[in-house]
Amino acid sequence: MNQVEIYKKLPGTNCGDCKQKACMPFAFALLKGEADISECPWVTDKEKGEMASSVKENDWREALIASLKEDIKKVVFHKASGNLGAELRDGKLFIRCFGREVIVGPDGEMKTQSNLTPWMRMLVLFYIRNGGGHGISGKWVMHSELMGGLMKYKAFQRECEEPLRELFDRHFEKVALLLDGYGSVHPAGFATTNAWLLNLFPMLPVVFLHWAEDDEFESKVTIRFDSTADKYFDVEQLIFLIKEIVEDINSHLV
Repeated sequence: MNQVEIYKKLPGTNCGDCKQKACMPFAFALLKGEADISECPWVTDKEKGEMASSVKENDWREALIASLKEDIKKVVFHKASGNLGAELRDGKLFIRCFGREVIVGPDGEMKTQSNLTPWMRMLVLFYIRNGGGHGISGKWVMHSELMGGLMKYKAFQRECEEPLRELFDRHFEKVALLLDGYGSVHPAGFATTNAWLLNLFPMLPVVFLHWAEDDEFESKVTIRFDSTADKYFDVEQLIFLIKEIVEDINSHLV
């Protein structure tokens, strides 16, 4: 069940009785595990039961997070910090990711000034567990050029590049401002001036490229990774990572 399907089962009145204050952001929060269907007073008990089973996937996310935390307990933070581009203070890792600072303790618990979705917590834990240590090459490649990426590239285009292209087409200026809000810079040397370079993690720079529609060509979005990206995340985890960014952008446009 996706965000729109969940929204269709809600009253659609934007009554303001939940934390999100409107039905579409509430549907998005449900999908991401940030809200519970019981928070809506206008959904019947039967509908709550049906919707709760539809968004049950949050259970396995929490189970995976718990497993990753156990793996993190085996990581020697003072050795790992340099490989990850993180700072070590008072025995904790300080990692800059998604435009914010995340503090991770030896038990895998996290603190940050803003909310971390289950997916974001998983990605932070994957980043630490995977270990890094390969540096940044400065060579930009497509997702399909990373190890195992060719088999996943269609999914990457469908779930990451195409949704971002649609957001750019509808809300170019707003999307550009949101990307800037992640702390992006505008790199030169690409075939379009619509380029944003973001360090999604300290050792994971990503470039988002957009071409506007013209008389000859449709609009286009491509995403480039440093060639060492697959040493920090596998290609499937990179899909989750970019989807998280795209969904976060979309949530600010609703």
